Amino acid sequence: MANFKGHALPGSFFLLFGLWWSVKYPLLYLSQKAMKKSHRIYCFQRVDAIEGGIKVIFAVIGMLAEQFVPDGPHLYLYSGENRDWVKLMNWQHTTMYLFYGLSGVVDLFTFIFQVVPQGLDRLMLSVAVFVEGCLFYYHVLHRPMLDQHIHTLLLIVIFSGACSIMLEVFLRNNIVLEMFRAGVTIIQGTWFWQIGVVLFQPWGGPMWDEKDHSNIMFLTMCFFWHWAAAVAILAINYTLAYCCIQRCRRGGGEPYIGLGVRQDKGDTSSQAAFLNGSDEDNNRSLLPHLEREKDGQESQVQQASPMPPSFLGSALRGTFFFIFGLWWSVRYPLKYLRRRAGADSQPSHGIRGVEVFEGAVKVFFALAGILVEQFVPAGPHLQLYSPKTHSWTDLTHWHYTTIYFFFLLSGIVDVVSHSPLKLPLGLDRLSLAVALLIEGLLFCFHDYSDAALDHHLHSLLAIAIFAGALCVLLEVFFRDHIILETFRTSSFLLQGSWLWQIGFVLSPPWGGPGWDQTDSSNFAFLTMCFCWHYAGVLAVLAANSAASRCCNESCQLKFGDIDVELDCGMCLRNDKRSSGGALLPESTSDDK
Repeated sequence: MANFKGHALPGSFFLLFGLWWSVKYPLLYLSQKAMKKSHRIYCFQRVDAIEGGIKVIFAVIGMLAEQFVPDGPHLYLYSGENRDWVKLMNWQHTTMYLFYGLSGVVDLFTFIFQVVPQGLDRLMLSVAVFVEGCLFYYHVLHRPMLDQHIHTLLLIVIFSGACSIMLEVFLRNNIVLEMFRAGVTIIQGTWFWQIGVVLFQPWGGPMWDEKDHSNIMFLTMCFFWHWAAAVAILAINYTLAYCCIQRCRRGGGEPYIGLGVRQDKGDTSSQAAFLNGSDEDNNRSLLPHLEREKDGQESQVQQASPMPPSFLGSALRGTFFFIFGLWWSVRYPLKYLRRRAGADSQPSHGIRGVEVFEGAVKVFFALAGILVEQFVPAGPHLQLYSPKTHSWTDLTHWHYTTIYFFFLLSGIVDVVSHSPLKLPLGLDRLSLAVALLIEGLLFCFHDYSDAALDHHLHSLLAIAIFAGALCVLLEVFFRDHIILETFRTSSFLLQGSWLWQIGFVLSPPWGGPGWDQTDSSNFAFLTMCFCWHYAGVLAVLAANSAASRCCNESCQLKFGDIDVELDCGMCLRNDKRSSGGALLPESTSDDK
């Protein structure tokens, strides 16, 4: 249905499933971890079957709504009288619901028939999500620019979810993949509602200007604010599940919670109990209601063209990435050499402390970046929309604020990962991958107007960003892999040096105009220069790796059985009788 209700209905379906998964999977993971059991209890298998039945019911409701609304096709696909197709948009939505219905049927068969191969339910769900993405991709061709863009953003979460669910076929019961699936499902639900609000204005009023590029910039940021809200919901529900599990454990026995059922160790009976605090009203609206007026032509004239990035802004962002890249270029080779030398592979207290320190530094840099972007003299000062000019403020600052915000979330996850709250292993890498992905997408959808050289510079930067995002995503499953860690380090170093280069090209610190935006020779040179930057990065990696090796060998020659852990300036004794880190011992002269 090409109206608000046609978008609100599937949005509600996705939102309900996403919210339920954000509660179910943390409960399953934490309760199994508390009992140190890896197999699923029959109760949760029954819940999966109930989910399949609800999925079938929702799909049937969606298909009936698409076909039998007053202006629907009523099961007619082709009109012989008019020699034309009948309401193909409704038929596309019906096809989407059909595949989700098939996914629900496979869920039921998996529970009822033991001969159904394990993983077939995830495969069918992945196919359904992929079919949805393909339908929407060809759904908005030859549509207005704003309509195309808002549906293109939806495709990001759709295809991300399809890939994640496909991985679940082979990595069953992986909590990181399950939480990611819950998050992208929540985003689909809220973004369907956002599409309906933008395109159809359910409360009336003037429509959004579909040719104003500022609206596209704002909706790109808004999409990632939806993503941030989904992350907040996941964090809140995970924390509530953790508190619930701890409370049950203090009550006695080893708890297992599934669909409101608590089972104590040694008790074969099950008693129904409500899960306190599992229903949270976290589904807040992130967008204020903006009154759109039809005299928008004056506001477009008054609206200033996007300002090029300042040198200090580029230098600040470049320094952030470059410092982390340099640190990792020393830390990871040392860690790898120590692991090869036969040291304990388990993370020591010192290593955990360093990772917490890294997260805290990340939070500090991100907060500094947010404050600088908002409160510089030319900044928006937390004002998003100007009622005087009836237009958005300079959205470039808000784009960078959004980038810093997601790196802030990544730093918080790094710190919380080593707290008593038992976060799943790999969630820190996943949050960093999401932050890099959002950074790259914001640069891709940035308004460069006619600044072709500016666009080319940031397109080269996007290569390093997306390469780093893919690498960090692989680290979720291949943790402590030296090749992936080295490649991530190189992508951060390249981002840092290239952001400085962008500042020199577009806003020379010594004053004067920037480079000629129309000279093709500048494009050719800067492309070569980008490759030279990467060659310099490789040289830095090689030099620091060699220095780390020399340092490691020197320490082994001087101290013998003492391994130097430079992650936090501590020396760790490689002694089977002791497992903790300590400063250089003062016990005996031989040890000295």
